[in-house]
Amino acid sequence: MHDLLINVTSEHNFGQTVHLLIDYLLEVPKAPTTKQKLSTLLNVPGAGDDLTVTLKLVENLFRQYCLNELTEAELRAHFSNLTAATQATLVDVLEQRKPEVAQFLINEVNAKAHPLMESFDWDVKWIMGNSSLASVREQIATVALNCRGKDQRLQQVRFEMDRERVGEMIRLLEEVGGSAEVDK
Repeated sequence: MHDLLINVTSEHNFGQTVHLLIDYLLEVPKAPTTKQKLSTLLNVPGAGDDLTVTLKLVENLFRQYCLNELTEAELRAHFSNLTAATQATLVDVLEQRKPEVAQFLINEVNAKAHPLMESFDWDVKWIMGNSSLASVREQIATVALNCRGKDQRLQQVRFEMDRERVGEMIRLLEEVGGSAEVDK
């Protein structure tokens, strides 16, 4: 067991520090500004490996706690240099954000097998002709799926559909949304 020696600048604002640590865990990609703020709040120099190692250890402890691989007592034991009130703040904040961290961990695992859709965008175009036939009149829906793969890079999948395909897709999504089972 590693005992983390965290030097807290202010026990009064420790809850904000824990929230920022969780934000750093959930951040994809990791922002240097968050890391710099954590360096200041934790009194750990950002230039060397100390901050990176500390953040990795804290991240692993938070993951284990949110996956119920670590009990509250075991988590508190890792932060034995903190006061009981500060340890209680740590546990309270983790409990508040546990569903968010759990969803992040589920998404992280799912993204290893297949790109995971984070968001999407769509628009509809009315085509009034093309280079081969001036009398063509059709509606085209363009869909852009913003997905994140196992390498955590954002990829965009774009495709177009005519009116019939859009209707078919809506019907299939309604079928899947109405059923309790999901095909693998």
